[in-house]
Amino acid sequence: MKPSRRVADVLWKQYLVDHQVEYRNKLVEHYRPIVHMQAARLAQKLPAQISYDEICSAGYDGLIEAVQAYDPSHKAKFETFCQQRIHGAVMDWLRTLDGQSRTVRSFEKQRMRSKEVLDSHLGRPPTEIELAEKMGISRERFSELSRLSRLGHEVHLSAVQNDDDGNHRGPAGGWDIRDYRATDPAQRVSRKLLTDYLTKGLNREERLVLILYYTEGLTMAEIGLVLDLSESRVSQIHKDVIERLRRRFKEEGTEMVA
Repeated sequence: MKPSRRVADVLWKQYLVDHQVEYRNKLVEHYRPIVHMQAARLAQKLPAQISYDEICSAGYDGLIEAVQAYDPSHKAKFETFCQQRIHGAVMDWLRTLDGQSRTVRSFEKQRMRSKEVLDSHLGRPPTEIELAEKMGISRERFSELSRLSRLGHEVHLSAVQNDDDGNHRGPAGGWDIRDYRATDPAQRVSRKLLTDYLTKGLNREERLVLILYYTEGLTMAEIGLVLDLSESRVSQIHKDVIERLRRRFKEEGTEMVA
């Protein structure tokens, strides 16, 4: 799914005139397949707790930065420049998780001790509110640390670190992208919940085949390139998964259209 060169040339000419946010966002939308393909490759190397959607979210920071920083006069292909920035953005995000690991481990130990005390005192498992009060932290902080704990104790960056990764990004910050065509956040949440439900019980490879085919719109051949599989193997995985899902829905008394 390579972006059309002609469309890209037109968008770049418009954006480079005065760097309007409107044309920046159009370029980001145009090159979004690169984020998806990079995320799919990285998802195969990272722990299962790190989701494909989270990698994409971090990758978009790199794509936005790449569009804003790109200088065509340097003769470097944007696709190459962009991939480096996307990888760097994901690595920076993973470093923030790794940097939080000590705090998370301390939280886990304190939570375990507090749970043992409350179990004995209450005669039942304590609620999150009770645990948070016992630990002397807010409910919001407790929920956030619990979420980080579920992501895994530590992200091993060596699994995805490029040998030539010399493009370290600056301090991470939020991007203010005003796009009236953007999808409603509620729709994104609904899509994620549906994806999680449909892919429950699938391995990483099977899950990525479904996401890339049905959510990102890649062809079987393109998925094969991303996952380093033959097109026939991707097709077989897709067929096997669909058959299993049909059987599962039949057992649950629901219907599936595919």
